[in-house]
Amino acid sequence: MSRAPHPSRKTFTRFASRQPFQFGLPNVSADLTQASDNSPIYFTRATSLLRRQVLATAPGVKIKSDSYRFQVLPRDGWGEHDFSNKSVLFLIPDDALGDCVGMALFFRALKQRFAHIRIGVLNSGSASDIFALVPDIEVFQLFVSATRLKSFAHVIDLSEMEGWRDIATMPVNPEEALCEAFGIPPVPLEERQAPTGTGLKIGIVPMASSPLRTLPPKLVSEIAAMLAKQDCDITIVLNAYQGVMKAYKAALGPFSGNSIRVVDGFKTIGNLIKFVGQQDYLIVADSGPAHISKLFQTPGIGIYTSADAKTLQGRHKNLRTWQSSFEGPHCSAPCGLAKLRATVDGKIGCMGSLELPITALPDIPEKGDASLAQSLVTNAPVPCVARLEADIPEICHLISQDFAQA
Repeated sequence: MSRAPHPSRKTFTRFASRQPFQFGLPNVSADLTQASDNSPIYFTRATSLLRRQVLATAPGVKIKSDSYRFQVLPRDGWGEHDFSNKSVLFLIPDDALGDCVGMALFFRALKQRFAHIRIGVLNSGSASDIFALVPDIEVFQLFVSATRLKSFAHVIDLSEMEGWRDIATMPVNPEEALCEAFGIPPVPLEERQAPTGTGLKIGIVPMASSPLRTLPPKLVSEIAAMLAKQDCDITIVLNAYQGVMKAYKAALGPFSGNSIRVVDGFKTIGNLIKFVGQQDYLIVADSGPAHISKLFQTPGIGIYTSADAKTLQGRHKNLRTWQSSFEGPHCSAPCGLAKLRATVDGKIGCMGSLELPITALPDIPEKGDASLAQSLVTNAPVPCVARLEADIPEICHLISQDFAQA
């Protein structure tokens, strides 16, 4: 038998407001903006943007506590419950796009397994547009009212999933892990035909949230130039929310002809999702769009460096994968790091770039280094990323094979 509910891992802020309010993140679709509902109390993550930048100075708002914890269904009870005709609120551990795609796919499976289950997600943040793709799901982007909270029979904290605490150093596949934890099969995958004909829409998304996973500009430039000869409509999508975007764009250099366009990024994740779904073929780094492609089974190639392609792609075969083959004295790709690490004296990098063992890199950097980040994504990439430049002929050949077969 499962244990009784226990406190959630993360703390939440309880607050009241004497005035109506609404709030939404700038990179989330406007139709997912949240509004107050005359509830006496509201809850938001104690570390959320809403708590840190808005509530403290908002007129009419009174903070009741920053240490509230929901009573959640323990991990050992997830697979024992029949959730048919039940309402379940899931606490989302973070809003990393790839992880949230895996969770959204899991929710599809959960709805398939349990008839008339009602699902809500709290703390979906920037990934709210991803969860909105799941039919009949309630998306609480940043807060939930006490009134709405009472309508849920169960609360589940997904951060209790094994491996979540180590996800920054060893990526996991949330879809497969959660389906196994709940004892349910994943949803069947739709087959999407390989692209054919001329004028195909080709999307290239080379930038990830970490320099460990961003593609070298030279690789991107040569892939685009090759595809331009294939009579394709090529769009290279950067990320305007990242401080290194302008430097990366400059490193790409100019492109000749009218078949290649470079866009700085999309205002919302919803726009990015729409773009991925509309493409005939994708070339992507180990990033959110690589995972978003699973939602549509968009064909293409995923190019991986520090993370293991097999783990992250899982059962999804829509993307062919290329894995960096770097081997050095202190690490070999894929090493498992999702983000840069720091030494005890503050040097930032990875095992390969700093020529140190993982034991000498105990921490995630507390502060970013803009000049270092810019250098790492332009002219001095970490070794597993730099290795991709030597692989350019083979990667281009692999991509050209897809079009030759079409």
